Amino acid sequence: MDTRRVKLPFKVRKPILACGADLKGAFALAKGSEAFLCEGFGDLSDLGNFQRYKKAIAKAIKTTGIKPDIIAHDMHPGYFSTRFAEFYTLNAKRYVLYAVQHHEAHIASCIVDNNIKGSVIGVAFDGTGYGTDGNIWGGEFFIGSLKGFRRAAHLEYVAMPGADAAVRQPWRMTESYRYAAVGKCKNPIIKKMIDRRINSPLTSSAGRLFDAIASLVLGRKKADFEAELPIEFEKIAATNCEDIYKYITKPEDCPNIIKSVIADIHKGVDKAVISARFHNTVGRMIAKTVSLLGKNKRVKNIVLSGGVFQNRYLTGKIIKYMDKSGLNVYRHTGLPTTDSGIPVGQIAITQARYLCV
Repeated sequence: MDTRRVKLPFKVRKPILACGADLKGAFALAKGSEAFLCEGFGDLSDLGNFQRYKKAIAKAIKTTGIKPDIIAHDMHPGYFSTRFAEFYTLNAKRYVLYAVQHHEAHIASCIVDNNIKGSVIGVAFDGTGYGTDGNIWGGEFFIGSLKGFRRAAHLEYVAMPGADAAVRQPWRMTESYRYAAVGKCKNPIIKKMIDRRINSPLTSSAGRLFDAIASLVLGRKKADFEAELPIEFEKIAATNCEDIYKYITKPEDCPNIIKSVIADIHKGVDKAVISARFHNTVGRMIAKTVSLLGKNKRVKNIVLSGGVFQNRYLTGKIIKYMDKSGLNVYRHTGLPTTDSGIPVGQIAITQARYLCV
């Protein structure tokens, strides 16, 4: 377990326990203008990890002397962190539960990390998060502030055949993107699942897009952990390649990337070049989208958060493409860009929207 003291750019009116998400278990306790972020619990669906998480919360409350009045948690009803929050509040009526959308918490954590005032355009790219429409989000563009965000754009929805199974078997997402883009699916079972909506929730996840392309190009069907193949795919990218795939300018265009990738594979294009072209294309699409949103809404501050932005190649390209845009691009500098930083975002949103009402 790793614990860090976080100086908040505001004061919370009541002590808050933020329970974080699930895949990268973390929590935070806040009082006054200070928070204690505890991370490193791993996937909370693992019983051992969940037990460590619960014991650590009890110990942190005792050690810090922070007795929470507000319990902030992720909106996902199935998360173990959410269940913990609900169970915790059963012990006393004085506790108040407050749900925070996963990707809004990502953006809020980056706002806190950089002490940004006012409105921002937030880009939240990760693997999984429960959306307000009941779908799985993860390729989101927001406009707003801690007091409220509007989902301004998102990657096109595609089916996620097998739901969570697609994370460890990314070939499923390859087939889903192929089907969405060209109307063909090589696997008849996957086609039937998508057509009949059998255990195939819709997702806008950037993480699943990266899974699909990495699996296709690398020729790997399985992953031992989330984002294993995208990490390898980034590493092979040709650093001297500036090519992009044409006609991919908006978030809803992203399924069509697979057409260009398939064409490159058939031409025998080197995998390193395909990787560079893919990353360049996604980076250019992000840059164009936030530039358009910023121009229309006159917002100058851009924040990038979510596990996908651990990808240094992609992040570097975004910054390069936006160099002369007149916009300020912020990344995480102190807090994790992954789900480990979400508790601080949950605290910020709870303070701004619940305690300041």
